[in-house]
Amino acid sequence: MLSPERIADPRAAAFAERRAGMMERIHAAALEQFSLHGLHGTSTQAIADGAGISKQQLHYYIESKEALYESILRRTMQHWAHIGLNTEEDHGDPAASLARLVARKLDFAFEHPRVSRLFAGEILRGGQVMRALWQAGQGSVDAAAEVIRGWVAAGKILPVDPMYLMFHIWALTQHYADYEAQVRFFTKSAAGAPLDRAAIRDAITALVLRGVGLDGPAVGKRMRAPRR
Repeated sequence: MLSPERIADPRAAAFAERRAGMMERIHAAALEQFSLHGLHGTSTQAIADGAGISKQQLHYYIESKEALYESILRRTMQHWAHIGLNTEEDHGDPAASLARLVARKLDFAFEHPRVSRLFAGEILRGGQVMRALWQAGQGSVDAAAEVIRGWVAAGKILPVDPMYLMFHIWALTQHYADYEAQVRFFTKSAAGAPLDRAAIRDAITALVLRGVGLDGPAVGKRMRAPRR
């Protein structure tokens, strides 16, 4: 005869799986609402409706609307820390490292536009929730800045302020999520039609590399100026 513990294990695993699935639904619904309306403009009823559950059920799964909002922002910060200038990677070639950073940030903006818009909205509202999360993520930003300082010290790139360089890269890549409507209007791209991610990546990469005195193979041929 099976012991009660062996019987309970599959039940516990199934319960944990159902809970995880529900939390993903709640996070997706909350992200949609928060990215459109911010923390204070979003109601728990709207989140519950988006997740297909009652408001009472929602409060069984979450501590509060504020805690849910913070958890989504924390996920974003953790992801960005992994796609930045990761110190575990080889950064001997600054052109390759910067091109990789641009590609990763741009991919995130294209694949998770609501996350980018949520982050932008939080900053525009003063970033009160973000301040504690910035403190926790300071180490990865400092490490990335140190990589850039190393390139400058070694004469591999022109002298630049590491933070300004990172700000520029963040702004250039996130623009295509935060201002997608503007991009589509001026490029005459129909709603729903995919933007030319490769062309955008090449344009940003070329701009960043030339800004620090580099020109590498990561820059697409179509973005190079003709030789005279």
